[in-house]
Amino acid sequence: MAIRFWEIYEETHKFFRLRILAGKGGMDHVVGWVHMLEDETIISRFSGQELAVTTGMKAKEKDWLLHLVIAMKQADSTGIIINTGMYLHTVPQEVITWCEENSFPLLVMPWEISIPQLIQNFCTRIMQRVQKEKELSSSFKDIINGHEISEQLLAKIQTRFDPRGTFRIFCIRISFGVEDTSAFLQAMLKLENVLGLWEKGKHIRIPYLVIEYEDCYALTVNNFPSDAGDALAQQILKQFSYFTEKKILFLGIGPEVQGILHLKSAFRRALIASKMALQTKQKVVDFNEMGFFKILFASDDTAILKSYEKQLLGPLDTYDQLHHSDYIQTLRSYIKNDRSLVGAAKDTYTHRNTVNYRIQNIKRLLGSELKTAEDLFPYQVAFYIRDMNL
Repeated sequence: MAIRFWEIYEETHKFFRLRILAGKGGMDHVVGWVHMLEDETIISRFSGQELAVTTGMKAKEKDWLLHLVIAMKQADSTGIIINTGMYLHTVPQEVITWCEENSFPLLVMPWEISIPQLIQNFCTRIMQRVQKEKELSSSFKDIINGHEISEQLLAKIQTRFDPRGTFRIFCIRISFGVEDTSAFLQAMLKLENVLGLWEKGKHIRIPYLVIEYEDCYALTVNNFPSDAGDALAQQILKQFSYFTEKKILFLGIGPEVQGILHLKSAFRRALIASKMALQTKQKVVDFNEMGFFKILFASDDTAILKSYEKQLLGPLDTYDQLHHSDYIQTLRSYIKNDRSLVGAAKDTYTHRNTVNYRIQNIKRLLGSELKTAEDLFPYQVAFYIRDMNL
């Protein structure tokens, strides 16, 4: 949970005599770092969530400050603090109006306040929060790895989370190169902004944590509304749209569990769902909706699964390759339609007699009568494995 502008403001505004002029609606955004800013050209190097402090040295240039805040907003910056009294005595009304209309925090502080001291103070708070995130991440990894939850470990967790409450994990699988690092960091910070203000205009402040573990980024939410899982999944896809459009992001949603003791199983199941999303090239897979695939994707020995599939469906694959037929699809449809020749005929746009002829040949090739559900089940499992795209 990154530190937000409101938090820093509440703890420091009296000491640094800070005053909000406009944009209070954006104060819940994350502060990634603090920069001294006197020249707008550096904004092109911002990666998002920067807070700027300026003396307004160029304020005599027409509309300079307005252009500055607009450029910062476009760069996903968090806000600006103006050190008034030397170069700029009053902030132009059009700047105040624009910041208010666009929820871009605009603050002022007197000239006698030290800018270096403010920047050092703010950056120290940011670094302390980063360190706290590392400690919490380490604690969560210990729980996921099955370590005993000691009183000391529980005390760390309780600084943010309700150990007896509900937990749910969203597992994000994503692959990107060095050139996409900036886009990833921006997406992650945007997601944190969403979590800090889950419903528009309503500060819910859901406890959450993002950890990098086992080739995925696991977002854990605590006491999150049970019916809001799909909405959060869509927000994740939205904030990571750069990656979803490139089809390199896959999301697995784990089930809701009660209590910190079940965090390990919650993570494993979210990981299983993300594995299915990756293998089947689906953007989102919810563990609760995986059906029989829950069991198959829980297996770590994919060689056994592929061997089973080949053993059951191999004879038909070989026959289809030699005779340019499609017995595999006929059998799949026959199983899907619960051994109904009429249903399989409609499903494959084939005459019923043709389907019957093919099924008789398939029975002969497989050495099975395919009469009962017990006869069909092994082949149904084989098709499930094939659909895993191992």
